This record gives sequence, structure tokens and C-alpha cells, in this order.
Amino acid sequence: MATEVGFIGLGIMGQPMALNLIKAGYKLTVYNRTASKAEPLKTAGATVASTPAEAVKNAEFVVSIVSDTNAMEEVVTGKGGALETLRPGAVWIDSSTISPVFSVKLSRLMGEKGAKLLDAPVTGSKHGAEKGELLFMIGGEDDALKKAKPLIDVMGKKFIHLGGNGKGLSCKVSMNAILATQLLIFCEAILLAKKAGVDPQQFLDVMQSSFARSHLVDFKAPFIFKGDFTPFFPLGLMHKDLSLALENAYANNVPMPTTAAVKEVFGAGKAQGKGDLDIGAVITVLEDLTGEKVRVSNPSS
Repeated sequence: MATEVGFIGLGIMGQPMALNLIKAGYKLTVYNRTASKAEPLKTAGATVASTPAEAVKNAEFVVSIVSDTNAMEEVVTGKGGALETLRPGAVWIDSSTISPVFSVKLSRLMGEKGAKLLDAPVTGSKHGAEKGELLFMIGGEDDALKKAKPLIDVMGKKFIHLGGNGKGLSCKVSMNAILATQLLIFCEAILLAKKAGVDPQQFLDVMQSSFARSHLVDFKAPFIFKGDFTPFFPLGLMHKDLSLALENAYANNVPMPTTAAVKEVFGAGKAQGKGDLDIGAVITVLEDLTGEKVRVSNPSS
């Protein structure tokens, strides 16, 4: 008999992750606040639940990937929330990027129900989710991870167990501070080069042939050059993740002045109404300030 999985959150990442589990033979009951996003899963054979509690009531495993800490709190502890029906012995794989401190609190609440939580945020963007090639950063107990490994192997190509609850999320928000900084400094530098008369494609060729090379820039530069900001990772979510990194820095007494400055630029993009665009749209914040655009007619990948 197929293993039953409750899946909560069917956005850019969640939908392909859930589809991969269905393809692998798992029986899914899914929930999403915007019900229309569940239609592709219903077509693929999933049962659509009207509440998180309904989604998890028969589940041996639960997978969630929601937008932020408030959404996760509502899903778990709100009216019709998952704690109402969560089964003893269930393992919850939370791939949301939320507050590490709050995630540890959730692990305790689930423990009181006899269930176990893995904080398991991912990196790899939309295409990684579609191909089942995500990297999972995992915090939680060894036995819970051992039980959940078959599902994680379907959705990802690799996982790293970083320790107890909260450690996966602490790693993720630190990682995203690096990614956001890499992207922003690339945008600043290529805009400066363009303003000074250097061809953007040639600048990129030089950069990617040097120690400054970035895999993130390899992927993002062609989209920036085309002005294509279709979201793989929305700018607004990166702003949220930078805020979480600074919250974690405060809790651990670590100064992060660069991250604080980067967060403000992403915050400016969100304030300009660009929160639903891809993180590459952060360059438009700088372009608006300088009156210069970085576009290339036929960018090489």
C-alpha cells in the first residue's frame, strides 16, 4: 500500500516537489491557501484537502514549504491547523525558510504529539525542484531523518545533516546572505562597467574567467541581460530571508553589517512593487537610480 504523505504549500517550489513524490508512487493529500494551485496535483492523482488538519490526518509523513514564519504558524497551530490531527510517529519535513527559533518551538509542539520535525530548507531554485535535484540542509534527530530519507531522495540530489532542530534553517539563512550579496555586488559592478563604457558581455566573460566567478551569476546573468525577471526565487522572499539572517545574527550576537546593507536594497525593490519578480530584478533598483540599463541583445549563456 502506498505511503500516505500530507503536502502543504504548492508554490513555485512546492508544486514540482509534490509532483515528483506522486511520480515516485506516494499517495498525497495536499493543501494550499490558494486552492487553484492544487489543480495540477489533483490532475496528477492527489487528494485536495480544505484545511491543513485534513491534509495530515492520515499522513505518515508531512512535507511543507510555505512562504514565511507567520504562514507556518497558521498552518500548524491556527484554526484547522495540522496539530489538531497530526499522528503520533509522523515525521514532518519542513522545507520552508522560516525563523530558526520558531522552528525549534514547533519541534517541541510536535514532540508533544509524538511526532518529529525536520527543518529541511532547500536550495536549487525552481529548476532544481522540477528535476528532483534540490540540496536539503537538515536539522533534527537521526531517526527521523532515517525514516524520511526515501522522500528526500526523491525530491533532492543531496542532503547534509547539520545537527539538531534549527541547524538546517540557520545554515539556510546564512547561505542566502551570501547569495544575495553575490548577486547585488555583481549588479553594482556590471552597472558601473556599463556606465564607464565597458561592454556587459565582455565584463561577464572577464569576471567568469577569474577568481570572481560565481555559479549564481552563471545562471542569473542571461536573464538579467534579457530583462527577464520571471520568478525562480522571488525578490520579496529573499528580503524575508535576509531579515531572518539578521534576526539569527541578533540572537547569536554576530554583527552582519554587509547583510544589513544588502537587505535594504532588496527592501527598496520590494517597496517599489518588485517583490514577486525574480531576485535578479534587484538590478532594476540600481538602474532606476542611475538611469542606465544593463541589457544585451543576444546574451551568451
